[in-house]
Amino acid sequence: MKDIGILASLDPVAVDQACLDLVYNSNDPGKDQLIERIESRHGVHTIEEAAKIGYGSREYEFIEVK
Repeated sequence: MKDIGILASLDPVAVDQACLDLVYNSNDPGKDQLIERIESRHGVHTIEEAAKIGYGSREYEFIEVK
């Protein structure tokens, strides 16, 4: 998959969720292989559980810095 940028946050769950959302919503034809890799390693479940046990929130806001 092509470069989609760099994300940063003090909340590890929010930044992981934002990364997943960018990948799933991308129109890059290479995303299918990355999604397969994420799902085979239960990436979404990991984020859900991290939020559930209080490591952070799945809510986020994009702020572009140039």
